[in-house]
Amino acid sequence: GYVKGVVTYMVMDNLKVMPMSTISTITLLNNYNAKDIGALEEKIVYVGMNEGLDLLQASLECKGALTSVFLRN
Repeated sequence: GYVKGVVTYMVMDNLKVMPMSTISTITLLNNYNAKDIGALEEKIVYVGMNEGLDLLQASLECKGALTSVFLRN
């Protein structure tokens, strides 16, 4: 389908994309049994050509593509 207007999305480590809303965030936290909300961290990343290629490769090699590409040491 098509999106009309500005919509914010949340991308999970397995590259699942979900609309960002209060309800979806609460549901996600409950599904992962998150107790300490203060321990959560938001990370904004910018995806250029190199990052896109790294994401493609990581998505074929592991289930945690975002962690692999953006949180590697």
